[in-house]
Amino acid sequence: MSTPLTPRDIQRWYPSRWDQIAGNSAMIATCWDMLQNGPCNTLFTGPHRTGKTRTISLAVESLLCPNRTTTLDPCGVCASCRAVKEARKAHTGLYSVMTESGYSFVPIDCQTVTVEDLREVLRNADLENLRTVIYLDEVAALGRRGIETSLLKPIDESPCIWIASAITVNKPIKRGQAARVDGLSTQMQARFAVKVGTALPTIRELTQWVKDRCKEWEISIEQPELVLPALVKGSGHRVGYVVLALADAAARGRRLTPDQISRFNFGSPD
Repeated sequence: MSTPLTPRDIQRWYPSRWDQIAGNSAMIATCWDMLQNGPCNTLFTGPHRTGKTRTISLAVESLLCPNRTTTLDPCGVCASCRAVKEARKAHTGLYSVMTESGYSFVPIDCQTVTVEDLREVLRNADLENLRTVIYLDEVAALGRRGIETSLLKPIDESPCIWIASAITVNKPIKRGQAARVDGLSTQMQARFAVKVGTALPTIRELTQWVKDRCKEWEISIEQPELVLPALVKGSGHRVGYVVLALADAAARGRRLTPDQISRFNFGSPD
């Protein structure tokens, strides 16, 4: 890499190839089926910072890319790939673009979208087109905000493709026991034929992923026998937290050290 990524670039990093994703094997398999056989309404769920959005984003980019490789990676440079990247940066309200891929992409941030935004989607998005892809990011927020009812019928009846993500959290069910729930209404859940959850990478997978990213981003690992296990444990195996730690390391002389990991605040797991 001629110019190392800035700490901010690293914090906002998204994979450009499938071999850059750690864990989430079931999600990857579902996305590959989508790319090879055609998509249908799909719901992805999982805890915070387990790679849902990054994996979905790569799937959408590859789906829309007219120059997809034999390994199902997007080319990353065509008009379609650039448009998806721009939508990802904003990821709010209505963004739609037609490219040479023939697809239309509408990402919606369900935590901030307004009722008028949703009405605009229903008015202007080509819901009858099999090549229209609408991505509902954190779809459970629509129900919490009392505005999901306007989308239930369109999702159920329109021929276009609806892809959604939802964060799961631990909810106590009895003393000493908890279950992971996604907060979706049963009506919304029923709109998605395919439902798949995230899966954390193993220690070996995440350790190798950290080594690869540090090499790519020119971050030196000091005392790896101490740093790598501490990073995996501190992050709870969640790539999103590891990315934040690597961004912090890049801002501190591009060095990943035992001291930096010991004082890094990985945040709450949920």
